[in-house]
Amino acid sequence: MKTKTHFAFRIDIWVDTGNSIVEHVAGVDDFEVAEATYRAAVVRWPRARITLRQGIRAVRSRRLKHRSMQGG
Repeated sequence: MKTKTHFAFRIDIWVDTGNSIVEHVAGVDDFEVAEATYRAAVVRWPRARITLRQGIRAVRSRRLKHRSMQGG
């Protein structure tokens, strides 16, 4: 049996600039499981820039503002 490598949804952690992926957290076909995995990743890595994507479309995205933009 061949290992599956392509999934409908993916959860990724990005570098601060958002230009490249630091870590691919998960690949999932079921939306509810993908959303639960995304929420768990946000809790696990609270300071990370995390996305839940379906192909190139961002379904959920957590983008943190830089300190300079927050006035501190």
